[in-house]
Amino acid sequence: MKIIKSIKNSVGLCLLLAAFNVSALDVESFNKIANDTIKQMNSGVVGDIDTLIAMQEQLMVLGVEGGVEFLQEGPKDARALILVIENAEKMKELSLDEIEDLWHAGNYLKGQGIDPENIDHFGPTMSLMDSVIHPATSYLLIKEYKKTGDAELLARVKGELFEVLEHIKHVKPTSGSPERVALD
Repeated sequence: MKIIKSIKNSVGLCLLLAAFNVSALDVESFNKIANDTIKQMNSGVVGDIDTLIAMQEQLMVLGVEGGVEFLQEGPKDARALILVIENAEKMKELSLDEIEDLWHAGNYLKGQGIDPENIDHFGPTMSLMDSVIHPATSYLLIKEYKKTGDAELLARVKGELFEVLEHIKHVKPTSGSPERVALD
């Protein structure tokens, strides 16, 4: 119940959830948003930066909601997923180096006594964790791109989203073949 209370207290996530009207673990919407972002990165023409940033927040909301739903099943690695969910909003305040060190390298979890190497890389727990961490990283990359105009950051966004699209396949099977965008 602590995790649900924490999420309810997160005004940003609740507002985003209401604004985008998404449901928990909506893999189809997750794939569409991620692929729409990748298409813009591939075209080299970035539309409205603030909309792209909001799209990454929407992906994070989907990841958080999917994680909360999955926690109801009592997974063995629940504590790691709870920590990701509880820290989702804080991830958006990190630097790119900090998110890499704390979340991609697993040092935050290690500091909490959890070895991320012991979590199945393509299992549902890690996949749901990554459905928050990778969009948070894309969020930071796009915000940095907005400041600097450095096109290399956009290539990194594609990498983050391609990786999470691989993970999201392991969360819930999608009906049919989801649209996939090629990495240029």
